[in-house]
Amino acid sequence: MIDYATCRRLLAEERLPAAFVDLDAVDRNVDVVLAALGDRPITVRVASKSVRTPALLRHLLGRDPRFRGVMCYTAPEAEFLYGQGFDDLLVAYPLVDRRDAEALARMTVQGADVTAMVDDVGQIPVLGAAGAQLGVEVRVCLDVDASWRPLGGAAHIGVRRSPLRDVEGARRVAKVVADTAGVRLVGVMSYEAQVAGLRDVNPGNRLLDPALRVIKSRSVRLAASRRAQVVDALRADGHAITLVNGGGTGSVASTSRDPSVTEVTAGSGFLCPHLFDGYHGLPLVPAAFFALPVVRRSDPGFVTCAGGGFVASGSAGPDRLPVVFAPDGVRPVDLEGFGEVQTPFTVPAGLDLALGDPIVCRHAKAGELAEHFEHYLLVRGGSVVGRALTYRGLGATFR
Repeated sequence: MIDYATCRRLLAEERLPAAFVDLDAVDRNVDVVLAALGDRPITVRVASKSVRTPALLRHLLGRDPRFRGVMCYTAPEAEFLYGQGFDDLLVAYPLVDRRDAEALARMTVQGADVTAMVDDVGQIPVLGAAGAQLGVEVRVCLDVDASWRPLGGAAHIGVRRSPLRDVEGARRVAKVVADTAGVRLVGVMSYEAQVAGLRDVNPGNRLLDPALRVIKSRSVRLAASRRAQVVDALRADGHAITLVNGGGTGSVASTSRDPSVTEVTAGSGFLCPHLFDGYHGLPLVPAAFFALPVVRRSDPGFVTCAGGGFVASGSAGPDRLPVVFAPDGVRPVDLEGFGEVQTPFTVPAGLDLALGDPIVCRHAKAGELAEHFEHYLLVRGGSVVGRALTYRGLGATFR
């Protein structure tokens, strides 16, 4: 793992704040994910939302033949990536805007392998109209909810995504697809977020760990059962389901054991933001970092850096804030935290930080860091070997 002395050396001539990716660590994390697949005939779809850097997407997709396809988060992003030479694109979130549907239809005309997500009959007409207008069938995939709803549905454990939770609901939407010109059903996705996104070890509250183990165990069985039932029913109804997607980095091992699944999705684990620390059986290592420059030394035991307010999305809390990677013992000042223009830190006794020295941090999430930087420094063997433009650096933003 990269150390502080190496960070100081490789950043010595760089303008800070800066972000960098350790390719050696990325490759190790790729090997961890592949090992979790075992010898099962499952492919890995890379989640672009967790990368947002075309050069890194190419690096991941070129690492092993089992890496195949990209999971996008918007139609404009899919069109952008297709223009960058990517194909086999699954847009993970439903769309309702006519222009987005037309973009996917245009891509289909051009020969792209692109698939839209649906979970409601109201999403189908706009896709059908766009496909029919151009004389093509836009491929669609059903998003089937994998949340656990105990107590007769009174409780909801998981994310609020699809309303499709049983065979009947999936069949209803699938029939509308079959009856609509310009669209064709090809896949099913069921994402067990409460498995993939929950750590096994939670440093902030270890008392939660036993309850989370129960949630994850129950949810693994639920997701596998629901996926299999829906896929079997749709195939029995005559739908040619060739794509069955599930999981995320945190559930690669369990999802890939589901015989109905053809592919798993992974993204964040390759860069290993700090929310991906603490997963059993996934010895991931940090691969993405940002460095802030010391610009003030107000008092003994304190320094202040420029910038730093890179707070992750999700339920607001301490776990959404960055964490210091190096030097050891440096901590943000609780009263101020990570700020947009400056971030003060406490410095342990015996550590002398000079003006201009870097404080190296990790983001809570993977892809969101790329929204703050035009490029990543690419590091290999402890040296900068290149620069990779992020979406932002390429002038692309996708909301």
